[in-house]
Amino acid sequence: MRSNLIAMKSELRPLEPEERDRLLTALNSESDRMMLLLLLETGRPIDDLLGTRTSDLDRDRGLLRLNRGGSGAGRREEGGGREDGEGGDGIEEVEIPLSPELSAAVVEYIDKNPGKTYLFEGRCGRPVGPKWVRCTLLPAAIRSGIEDPRAERG
Repeated sequence: MRSNLIAMKSELRPLEPEERDRLLTALNSESDRMMLLLLLETGRPIDDLLGTRTSDLDRDRGLLRLNRGGSGAGRREEGGGREDGEGGDGIEEVEIPLSPELSAAVVEYIDKNPGKTYLFEGRCGRPVGPKWVRCTLLPAAIRSGIEDPRAERG
């Protein structure tokens, strides 16, 4: 049953700079590299980044609005988030400060991909899901010779 527990982990452990660089190089797309950079810099679990829209970046202040406590996919269409920061179903909207370098990289990424609704889109313009860790991140880690980059659950 250990494999089921491993598959559920969605937070990353701290990576050494050399591991970080190897893992970024092993990822196949700019979108995947941006996801990894955001995960590493913010320390947030992937669930907090799912459903993040390009409009969730406050370009002027270098802040990214994220949902804490669950997947953000469809949060606005279903009335999940509120302007006062309190979301429905135990989901809270938080603003995460980004470094100036990462903020500029996210702005450049968004500008290079006009028309995207979600920051990380999969097929048919829908947001990527939690399988991203298993289907994208772990194979890249294996290709680059890095041990499991996910945090241990305790």
